[in-house]
Amino acid sequence: MELRHLMAAVAGGVVVLGAAGCSSPEPALGGTTATVTIDGNDAGGALPVTCRQTGFTWYIQTPEKEKGFTAVLATDGPAKAKSVEFRDLGGFSGNFWAGNFGEAEVTGGQGKYTITGTADGNFTAKPSDAVTAKFRIQANC
Repeated sequence: MELRHLMAAVAGGVVVLGAAGCSSPEPALGGTTATVTIDGNDAGGALPVTCRQTGFTWYIQTPEKEKGFTAVLATDGPAKAKSVEFRDLGGFSGNFWAGNFGEAEVTGGQGKYTITGTADGNFTAKPSDAVTAKFRIQANC
């Protein structure tokens, strides 16, 4: 009688261990991040970002809508920046739009991009002063 209970307990333990071994692990912390500098100053360390690719276009953005950034890249050839919007990130709000204002270059590929350039906007400390700020975004999607 005790052998039957022992076998049932062992079989139950194998089922529990097997189920635990098949569960998907939690995502690694810091896997999808970007670092940003504005005029050479760190704008907040490793920022969480969401990355989405639709066709030949990559969208890289911070989840927070009030403070963060959104970058749009074209990848139908060498990667090119289409636009970058900064929303009070490191005290800077401004934009780069290809062919309109600012300049930007992209290096990298396969979800690991570095975007450098200039954006027109202003700093929170002096909102009435229009400036052109240099930026650098390193994204690890």
